[in-house]
Amino acid sequence: MRRFCDVIEKVLKYAAVIIVLLMLLALAAQVFLRYVFGVSLSWSEELALLGFGWVVVIATAIGVRHMTHARMDLLLNVLPSSLQWVLERLIALMLCALGLFLAYYGWDYMMETRGATSAAIGFPIELLYALAPAFGALLALFSFERLLPHAESLNE
Repeated sequence: MRRFCDVIEKVLKYAAVIIVLLMLLALAAQVFLRYVFGVSLSWSEELALLGFGWVVVIATAIGVRHMTHARMDLLLNVLPSSLQWVLERLIALMLCALGLFLAYYGWDYMMETRGATSAAIGFPIELLYALAPAFGALLALFSFERLLPHAESLNE
């Protein structure tokens, strides 16, 4: 399971870099063309918004895997180690349940919007609404991994 999640994380990191580069190119072209030639691109902001959504999903999922996301651990740090272990597993279980919920209902919502297209580019709007089920699936996968015995080494 750990190797599988390592591969998924590596692919996600490469995807995030590619998406950020595409966003930067689109926005740089928008600024350049607007200020140098007085021409405005209609699609660059929409592409950047779509890319930003996917980068946030990817970064947050990786953050959940390593528990580097925003969380309150003030109470956790004062508990005995045995209770910390139990609470960490409970948190992972609740995150896994949330991920499954998001994946299921996000998929339903994405299917309801099937066939719609974005205003400027005309890409299938499912690409935007796929953020919810993708994030839910990644959240469930990485949270489930935290329930396994080797999870402590993920914090390193």
